[in-house]
Amino acid sequence: MKLFGIFAAILGLAALVFLVSLLFPKTYRIERSTVINKPVYETYAYMNSIRNWADWSPWNTQLDSSMVSFYSKEKSGVGAAQYFRGGLVGIGRFKITKSQQNEMIHYDLSINEGTMHSEATFYFKPVANKTHLIWVDSGDVGYNPIFRFMLPSKIKSTEAGFEEGLFEIKRAAEKRELE
Repeated sequence: MKLFGIFAAILGLAALVFLVSLLFPKTYRIERSTVINKPVYETYAYMNSIRNWADWSPWNTQLDSSMVSFYSKEKSGVGAAQYFRGGLVGIGRFKITKSQQNEMIHYDLSINEGTMHSEATFYFKPVANKTHLIWVDSGDVGYNPIFRFMLPSKIKSTEAGFEEGLFEIKRAAEKRELE
């Protein structure tokens, strides 16, 4: 009878955790932006080249000094990919999956054989002779209670990464001459 009580308590606790997790959001949208003092065609060309991503990405050798990167044969646009491996960041890749000239770049990030996956989009809007660059990540974590409990932390860390990344994109793109 005592074993049944322990089992019932564990089952009750699991049900309570699940029910409480339903109070947390299951979807998220993170959007950050900056204005770059370069025309859209220059900013887009810089961002569309996957090899430039190491210059600005918050997830690079400054985060993980053991990180090693290599690249796909495609240097820019759809199919261009950066593969990486590091002690802290794990094994993964960034891959451009959609690219519309001077309008948007959509990428897929996969880490540790897809156990961590994210997709995000850069939107390019002309403002005079400058670029309004908008970085958007959104998704749905479903009904998994662990993911729902972790979502506020994921949002906070992604927002910080986007802020840092946009600062570095602005810095790198503005100092770079069109190739």
